[in-house]
Amino acid sequence: MRTHLSLLLMIIALASAPVDARASSHVGDVMADFTLLDTTGAPVSLYQFAGDVIVVNFFATWCPGCNEEAQSLEHEIWRTYREYGVTVLAIDLQEQLAVVIPWIASQGVTYRVLMAPNWNVFTQFPFAGGLPYNAVIDRDMVLRYGHVGYERDVLLQLLDDLTDHSAVPVQATSWGSVQALFR
Repeated sequence: MRTHLSLLLMIIALASAPVDARASSHVGDVMADFTLLDTTGAPVSLYQFAGDVIVVNFFATWCPGCNEEAQSLEHEIWRTYREYGVTVLAIDLQEQLAVVIPWIASQGVTYRVLMAPNWNVFTQFPFAGGLPYNAVIDRDMVLRYGHVGYERDVLLQLLDDLTDHSAVPVQATSWGSVQALFR
């Protein structure tokens, strides 16, 4: 029942998005700057992170998928990749601060959380039509990825490609040992 209620709430929220909403950016485009307030009320601009690889995560506290991915974003992405110049910006869509603050504490989230009072920023991203939604912007502010849902392995591989980090340790091997694998 809870899953059905969450799904119904997501459908209602998406139905309230502007009818003419279209992505203003496409994968391969330079992202337009935007500024939102963080949970302390401080303005945060996308471009203040130019030079970093930026993972943008749109979420809502009532979204089951968003709750499931929060721990992976925290531990597998933010804590693992921040030393390689990766920033995580989570953007809550249209919820009250009084709801989001307890959610942050319950999830143990330490990455930046921004508050979006409307759909304007969300509709700048391609394929933005559901939650959770994740995007990756490279160091030159070029959008490299945008997807509804959480594709953990795809995100980790893309972050490895855009940073000097390697999630899978690579060991030197000889051609003979590679051939032996296929006998």
